Formats: sequence, C-alpha cells, structure tokens
Amino acid sequence: MTSRLLISLGSKALAIGSTGVCATALYRYQSVLKEESNSPTNELISFSHQQPSAIAANKKQCIIIGGGVVGVTAAYKLALKGHSVVLLEPNFAPGKECSSCAAGGMQRSNPTVDKGTWIAVTKSFIPFTRYLFGGEHEPYQFFHIDWFDTLSDPFFLRWSATFAKTSLFPSSDQNRLQMEQLSFTNYAVKDMVKMMEDKKDSMAKKSGFNPTGSLSLSYDVVDAKKKAANPTHGNTLEPSKHLAGEDITSVEPSVINQEQKPTSAKFEFETCAASSERFTEELADRCKNDPKLDVKFLYNTRVKAVSTAQESERRKVTQLQTNKGVIDVKDAQVLVAAGAWTPHIAAMMGLYAPVYPLKGYAMSISANEALASNTMLTASDLPTRIVCDKYMFTSRLGDEVRITSIGEFSGWSTSPTASVEKEFRREAVRQFPLLESFIMQAKVKCGHRPYVSDGVLLLGRVQEFDNLLVSAGPGSNGWKLAMGSGSVVEMLVSGKTEDQISDELGFDARSFSPAGRVVDSPIFAKLCRARWGVSNEREHDFLRAKSK
Repeated sequence: MTSRLLISLGSKALAIGSTGVCATALYRYQSVLKEESNSPTNELISFSHQQPSAIAANKKQCIIIGGGVVGVTAAYKLALKGHSVVLLEPNFAPGKECSSCAAGGMQRSNPTVDKGTWIAVTKSFIPFTRYLFGGEHEPYQFFHIDWFDTLSDPFFLRWSATFAKTSLFPSSDQNRLQMEQLSFTNYAVKDMVKMMEDKKDSMAKKSGFNPTGSLSLSYDVVDAKKKAANPTHGNTLEPSKHLAGEDITSVEPSVINQEQKPTSAKFEFETCAASSERFTEELADRCKNDPKLDVKFLYNTRVKAVSTAQESERRKVTQLQTNKGVIDVKDAQVLVAAGAWTPHIAAMMGLYAPVYPLKGYAMSISANEALASNTMLTASDLPTRIVCDKYMFTSRLGDEVRITSIGEFSGWSTSPTASVEKEFRREAVRQFPLLESFIMQAKVKCGHRPYVSDGVLLLGRVQEFDNLLVSAGPGSNGWKLAMGSGSVVEMLVSGKTEDQISDELGFDARSFSPAGRVVDSPIFAKLCRARWGVSNEREHDFLRAKSK
C-alpha cells in the first residue's frame, strides 16, 4: 500500500513538474517571438530590387552571417571571383570574438575526437574519475564546466551525447573522415602560407607571420621516451625532431627561465603562425577598399529571425530580420559562418547544428613594451616562436606575445570566469616567470571555439535548403582552415558540385557535408530557443560592451 502511494505521488509530482517545465518553455518561447515581432520592419537591403540585366551571368549574390575569420575570408574569396557579398556582423568590427582569441598556429594537423579525448575531458570535469581511468593528478586544469548552464540546456545534452558516442563508439567511417580533413587542412594551410610568403603581399607583416616552427614541451620522462621513439605521430603532416637537454634551450632560449624544466620537446620546424584577428582585419580592409571587390559590411547588425518557404522539394531562406531592418533574400545564397553561434542561427530555421562553444582564454603582451619597461629583460627571455605544452599555447606574432589556454563549457557567455582566469594567469607565470608583472596586468579576453561534436568540419550546402550553406568548426583549428573553406564556399556558390571540387582540390569535399548532421528539428529548436532566449540578456550585454 505504501509503495503504491509513493509511486502514485511520484507520478503526480513528475506530471506536475513536466507540465511546469513545458509551461515555462512555452512562455519563454512566446517571449522570443514577441521580441522578434518588435524588430524593425524597414527595408535594410533587398536583392529583389536589383535588375537582372545589370548582373553578369556568372555573378551571384551572397549573404554571409558572421564576420570572423571564416566569414570574412569567404567574402574575400567570393568577391575575387566576381560575386556580390553582404556580410552581417553583430560586433562593431570584424574578427572581434573567437578570431581575436586564437593562438595563431597553422600546423598541418587535426585534433581528434576519440576515447582519449573523452577520458581527458571527463577526468578534468570530475577529478575522482582519474582513479577509474588511471593517470596522475594534473596540477593545471585545462577543461572547466559550468554545470548549471550546461546541464540545464537541452542543446548541450544532445551535443554531449553525440560527442560521447563519437568518442567511445566511432563509426567505421570516422578514420577516413579524419584523414580527409587532414588532406583539406594541408590544402588550406598551404593556400594561407602562399599568401604570407608572397613578397608583393603585405599580409605577412600585417598579421605577424612567423615561420620559425613550434616547440612542444614535455615535463614527463615517460612521455619524452614516447616522443623520441615516434617524433611525428597522430593526425599531422608536420615533420619534427625530438630535442632534449641543451638542444631545447638552443632552439628556444626563453625556456631556460621556466620554473619546471622540460625533459624533452618536439620541434615542428616547418610550422607557421600568424594573428587571426589581424589577418581578418586586413582581408576586410581589402574587401572594403578594392573597387573590384563587391563586398558590403554591415556591423552591429544581428540576425533576430529567419523566414523560410517551401519550394518544390526543398525549403528556401526568403528573409532575414535584423536589429536594423529586414533583408529580402530572393535569389541570394546565404552562408552561415557564425562560428559557435551557428546553432542559434540554425534554430531560427528549425534546424539542429551540432556545434557547441568551447570557451578559450587569451592575453597579449607587447614584446617591445616589455623590453622597454624592464631593463633586466633581454630579447632571449621572450618566446620567439610557438612554445606550448599539454595545455598552454604561446605564440610570437611580430611584436605580440599571445598566450592562450583553457577549454570551458559554460554556454554562450564570453565573460571570463574569475577562478578560471586566476588559474590561467598562474599557469602563464609558471611558464614565463620573468613576465609575471605583464601577465598579471594583461587583459584576458575569451572567445568561443566552435566545437563540432564529431570533430569534423561542417562545410557545404544544407541538404533541406536550396540556398543555405554552412561553414563552422571543427574546434580549435578553424582559423587556419579559413582560406580552404572560403575556396570551397566560392566553388559551391559558383555552381560546382562536391565531386568537381573533390577532383580539383584533391580531397573528398563530401566528407564535410552538413547532410545528416545539420538536421531538421523544429520542436527541439523551439525548446532550445526557449532555453536560450536566443538573444538573452548576457548576449545583449556583451554586444553593447563590445560596441562601446
């Protein structure tokens, strides 16, 4: 009798709780719709008013949502081929979020999503699990999580389930996809380096291009032996050699000042680096100032709603509502290149895009200012190339010393978490103790790495739509892929098929297709938008702060 009563009470409580959750979600979704209805209705841009006779037969119109390195590079590539581009960016200038926080590495390599990745993330989030999976206690915690922001978000739950499935039970095709992505990375990096090495092009100087290699440090004797036995391993095409002892400091003298001396290092001597932010700014300036390039930038312009219509067997994006007015799309192609914000744009169309933000932390120090203000410092005390270890990545980009680290799951907030920022600074001081005063004073900023749940780039046409493309991910190496992804987007807009692109560029472009990954999920999209508020107050606060 008692057990039946408890079951009955439990069922009623669950029913009441579910009803409450649904009612709350419905209320919040209605608030989202109300906000959309309050959007300006003036015509911002209308492609439908352009006269077809004035448009060359091969000239297409394209709207790009997102002004980071991926969106701006796509605009540049499209404009070079004679296409007309309008780019929408919610910030006051290009490349001011994730692109401004990237470490700048241009390695011809890919991070992988596998069992080791899943275990590393789990051990960092839940420390006692190291007793289950083995391994020593890590003195520095790279991965962090805001349990409330993540576990209360249905989007994160779905994304993390796919991430766990891919990591623990990879498909038979996963290895092939990773190898195709490596081939694509090789193509993309070569294209970017070609621009940097062109003596007639000022991009290398503008972006702080540094071709002097990458030094990956190890403080573990066992790990040192593994690197010595197999100096080039994993998904990489970068040649390398193993260093130990004085050979490390002869290559990179700044390492000698570290509190804990490395036992070995892997020197990838062909690796390059550059500033993603300055690269993006320079390309945007070229698009703006070159009369031959038809690109219009609309800054401080945020997409608030997307209208679609069913045409024959597929849908079509017909209108974009922004905080500044309405854009009639008509025959234009729409590229979503919004990085970690891609799911928010996709949800406006009833789509699920498997991209979740992995927040990274970054700070910059001027080498010239550091040397001028501290006479005890010498040029050899500052890093001259990429210097990294397991979790900290420091780059020398011209005068800039860029220090980056941390992978934090905390929704779409771009504000530093105080405790995480403190840990980040402490680890930076451990690596560069002579720069302590500069590290403690430097401004820390955060950007979202667009982490795709299966670790594979999202690039191509969305299957359910006639005029929708997406370019996002795969995670921590998106910036170096920008030239390559821009080329693929241009070729698709120009009318080439994935098979033609594959034959021409030397990798299987179908491997990155959104088909089967960006999927129709109208009810789930509404639930997520209700949870996010889509344009919640934190996003508004961030955008307002950035525009000041």
